[in-house]
Amino acid sequence: MTRKEQIVQTCMDIFTESGTDGLTMKAIAERVQISEPAIYRHFENKEAVIIAMVVHIRDEIFKYVDEIAAQSLNAIEKLHRIFGHHLYYLKEKRAITLELLSESFFHHHPGVRRHMLLLMEGYHRRIQSIVTTGLEKGEIPEGVPSRAASILFLGGMQHLLTIFKLTNDEKKIDAMAEDVFDLFEKALKGGSES
Repeated sequence: MTRKEQIVQTCMDIFTESGTDGLTMKAIAERVQISEPAIYRHFENKEAVIIAMVVHIRDEIFKYVDEIAAQSLNAIEKLHRIFGHHLYYLKEKRAITLELLSESFFHHHPGVRRHMLLLMEGYHRRIQSIVTTGLEKGEIPEGVPSRAASILFLGGMQHLLTIFKLTNDEKKIDAMAEDVFDLFEKALKGGSES
């Protein structure tokens, strides 16, 4: 792990523990055990640190999604695996994702907003592509709008994450997640009128 990667991982830990208020250059330097000026050699400011965290999260998520998309599974199986993995990932990193997705947070950090939008758009494209391929192969009935399916898919995960953050009840969220995906699958298989 490079020093920069170590700093990003440390930032994610601090962010999880104490949010943006606790994520200061001083706190990062103390945790990594280097001088504060050394942090500035890697990151210009706090926004650059947070952007690096978003890029790290994006890379982790996209790597897994791309690996699943390349497998010889049908579209529904791919989406189910991605849904399960992403929910697990969000549960593990819930403080980070909720804070980064906060609209009030975007207001103060336009660079973070831009990178989060890139993450969301890239994720939507990947899910849309799986749905489109499923449509082409007849695994998903004609008439299912791939963009809407992608929004429904990712929106369901985000809502489950919010409930989990508020309740911290993993068993309840796991049961709800299965119900949500089952309904999503039924919606895909039932098609829609265009």
